[in-house]
Amino acid sequence: MRYVFIINPKAGSENYLGKIKGVIEEYFKDREEKYSIIETEYKGHAEEITKAEAEIGDEVRIYGFGGDGTLLEIARGAANKENAEIGIFPVGSGNDYVKCYGDREAFMNFENQLSGESIYVDGINTNNGVALNICSMGLDAKVAYNMAGFKKIPFVSGPLAYDFAVVKSLLGKRGEQLKITVKTASGELTMEGDYLFALAASGKFYGGGYQGAPLAVTNDGLLDFVLIKNPPLHKIPKLVGIYKNGKHPESDYIKDYLTYVKGYEMEVKSEKPAICNYDGECDVKTEEKFSLVKNMIRFILPKGVTYRA
Repeated sequence: MRYVFIINPKAGSENYLGKIKGVIEEYFKDREEKYSIIETEYKGHAEEITKAEAEIGDEVRIYGFGGDGTLLEIARGAANKENAEIGIFPVGSGNDYVKCYGDREAFMNFENQLSGESIYVDGINTNNGVALNICSMGLDAKVAYNMAGFKKIPFVSGPLAYDFAVVKSLLGKRGEQLKITVKTASGELTMEGDYLFALAASGKFYGGGYQGAPLAVTNDGLLDFVLIKNPPLHKIPKLVGIYKNGKHPESDYIKDYLTYVKGYEMEVKSEKPAICNYDGECDVKTEEKFSLVKNMIRFILPKGVTYRA
């Protein structure tokens, strides 16, 4: 087994990243396995590194030190490559994907990470490439777009930046005229109207802890589709709290506005250009298709972490 450690120097503290290099070197000093430490230099670099390392063809474990953005890049580089396993040390601002499997701290132990086992997890195919966690079109994508600006403010954490972005986004135009088609095991659903957003998920969490798809399972061969119609303004504050805590599937307060189904594909068309979110990356589209990629990645769970849906 060969090991590659990709470090995003913009994630985490300089002190931590300096120490981890020493930890890696100490761990391997008396071992025969090959390893390399590579720092990213620009956006998209982790994807390029991962793809190049995976295409060598040997069995390789590729670990990232960063947040959900770093994990997305590594996942894209290793997608559908059977010889590559990927892991993440979640030192970013949100670290949402690992919340699907338990506490963030469980992913911070170096020896447990290297002693862990991988599981196959599903992904999402889009017109902007594959994603690992959650994609959407509409208001919550606008929140992800606005969040980037708030994260630049000193002492504003990822979750706080997301909360600020929610408030800013709600003060503007909230709804989008969407036509949505969802493919499920029992047939095809078509909906049309004024929607806050349409979301496709393999994972549960985004935005620093919002449980957008609380019923999602990352390896069940299904995507969770969450569609929320645009409610009256006075209902928004309570609705946001319910949604953030993942209580919307069982909430009577939101049931008249919510569609929550599991399936394989969702096509969304907007009358006007709308922001789309791909695991935190944003683009403007009038239509997008989110479809299941079954067993897209081999994701490493640290020793002691047992995944239960």
